[in-house]
Amino acid sequence: MSVFDHSFNNSSSCFGICNERGIRIANDAPDQQDLQQANSLTGMDRQKKQEIDKLLAEAMNALTFEERQEQQEILHGVEASIAEEATFIEASLKDLESHLASTKSGSVYEMAEAMDYGYVSARAFRVMFLRGNQYDAKAAADQMLKFFTIKQELFGSEKLVKDITLDDLNEGDMACLKSGRLEIAGEDRSGRQILLNIPGLRDLKTTLQNGLRSRYYFTMSMLESEANQIRGIIAILYTVGSMKDRFGGSAYYQNARVAAAIPTRLIALHVCSDDMKEHLCHNCVIKAAPLKLRANCRLHFGSNTECLYRLSTYGIPRSFLPIELSTNQINLHRHLKWVESRFEMGKSDHGVSSEIAIPNERIVYPTENDVLIIGGNKSNNTGNIRLRALVKDLSKSYEFGSVESRKALVNRAIHLVHDSGGRFLKQRESDMWRCLSKSEIRKIIAQAFRNSYRRK
Repeated sequence: MSVFDHSFNNSSSCFGICNERGIRIANDAPDQQDLQQANSLTGMDRQKKQEIDKLLAEAMNALTFEERQEQQEILHGVEASIAEEATFIEASLKDLESHLASTKSGSVYEMAEAMDYGYVSARAFRVMFLRGNQYDAKAAADQMLKFFTIKQELFGSEKLVKDITLDDLNEGDMACLKSGRLEIAGEDRSGRQILLNIPGLRDLKTTLQNGLRSRYYFTMSMLESEANQIRGIIAILYTVGSMKDRFGGSAYYQNARVAAAIPTRLIALHVCSDDMKEHLCHNCVIKAAPLKLRANCRLHFGSNTECLYRLSTYGIPRSFLPIELSTNQINLHRHLKWVESRFEMGKSDHGVSSEIAIPNERIVYPTENDVLIIGGNKSNNTGNIRLRALVKDLSKSYEFGSVESRKALVNRAIHLVHDSGGRFLKQRESDMWRCLSKSEIRKIIAQAFRNSYRRK
């Protein structure tokens, strides 16, 4: 089930830091100043705060020990790799077809099916919904019906069975897309994509419809990657300093409704704020989350520096935030590069058809633990320095070793980088990077060993 796949209302409610018995739950603890701000809350705010605190505490308590362990591994990016068995997928697809047959009557989905059965029944398209709902066929069927309803409302009936591309976005939609309110912020230490939501970047001159249409396009573009479908996405709602929502959280319901229709496997949610009132008013985000995701909601209160530090403890690199801490200025350069790359994709830019199985290249941003390949230049990134030191120490063993022992030394070097949370990245443009394949990594390390012992 999608994170927002629940009922909503427009009333204001709050969440806080401790449960009603004063027991710390899995949020960041406030300092004395935070507590003084919390003490200034009205009686109604306190009551609302306790309601959400109780939800968060109960979410973890309701899970079994195994489920808690699994959720902690997911949250910190150390869960086991996900394997999909062909027989299981085929059985799930049959269940999905059965649920659709019993619920589609009179729906927009049925209209789309009549227009182009091949589009709505494409295997990759349906598997995307199964993955987004952890192979719950009934939930996937329900979401597919919602998906076509939302798509019709946003783009009209004529676009129901067509891919939504940049050509389908008008000037206001493009302004929202370029604003940076939603952007890909690299990957966490286990390679899961980070979705950054900065309400303060909302374009004041655009309409709600513009925002919803750009949200649809942006989110579906993330799902073009099968890795994002399978491994899930980490979401960060960031409302610190100038990045606060200037509309006071309006249009939550409409945005949540669109989010509920798109099969994003949202596996962790981090909410960052430096204002106690703001900190208490993201209630619908927490209330909307299904039980397991609610257990993986984390609240971070403090300055940009404090929030970045707390996020880093969950494997989220500090470089994810597009802000210069010294000047408090937001830098949208890399996001606009992403928009530009979408234009460059041209004919390969697609929305939700069977072509969705062909992923576009994932955009990543370097961290200090990564090994950076910059043409023939030498990088002094921490990951590169660490790898060079290991290669130097083991170069003699590599020079006189057997084929098998050399393979073992290459694997040892790879594990050194991965165990420290690093990756092997190759520069694509001045600030654009891609992860190297296993074969590319092995070739680079083997060459590094050969170069090392030849210099002696």
